Amino acid sequence: MKQPVRILLLLPFLFSLLCGLPFLEAAEKDAPEEWTFSTTPYVWFSGLNGTVGVKGHKARVSQSFSDILSTMDASGMLTFQGHKGKQYFFFDGMYLDLSDTGQVSAGLFTDVGVTTTRLQAAWGVRVKEWESSSLHVFAGLRYWNLKNELTIRTASAPLRHFSDTESWLDPLIGIRFSTRLSPNLTFTAIVDAGGFDMGSDFTWGGMADFSWRISERTSLEIGYRYLYVDYEKDGFVMDAYNDGLFIGFTWKLK
Repeated sequence: MKQPVRILLLLPFLFSLLCGLPFLEAAEKDAPEEWTFSTTPYVWFSGLNGTVGVKGHKARVSQSFSDILSTMDASGMLTFQGHKGKQYFFFDGMYLDLSDTGQVSAGLFTDVGVTTTRLQAAWGVRVKEWESSSLHVFAGLRYWNLKNELTIRTASAPLRHFSDTESWLDPLIGIRFSTRLSPNLTFTAIVDAGGFDMGSDFTWGGMADFSWRISERTSLEIGYRYLYVDYEKDGFVMDAYNDGLFIGFTWKLK
């Protein structure tokens, strides 16, 4: 069974499993709930593994997240989210500039550069609530802008250079499960899938996050994130995944 089919089957299975658990209805409040907002700048120590292609020329990239500090040229990540009653939305932006070198044969090398700008936004609703846990489903869009560069060279001189940029938009669906483990510690898991041949052939991701509350307005985020995309058009190829640990700092704005 192909990976996209497996993920599409997994999402409704997880949803039905969680919805089948016993739950506690949230108590109604006398006053209407107001929007609360928070923002999280974070650092994702993300590796890159897969196939990168430019104008019909392809190269394999294999970087673990432990290698990322030596191959990352620039990066920036930020999340903004809001909650009101059962409603939930988020915006997540990421800029990542990576480079790698692979040896094709004796005396012949390929330098690979990948610059990624990814923006995603989604709106969701809480469909289940337990005493200390909640389940949201969401839908949204994920925007990609990728620049791939390949340079074929010897040890002393470049031979050929290829560069191309592609942008596209993917629809996105997913689930978000959150549970309070203690008064100061919360665990959140998110799984999403998208593309469906409307932008990329397929994209899916997952995240596990532990949030430690430092004060009423601040918390420390530590977790793991995975993001895969399969896109190919006119010789431009990105069939790869990013994964690795992340650390961030959340500030509650309201």
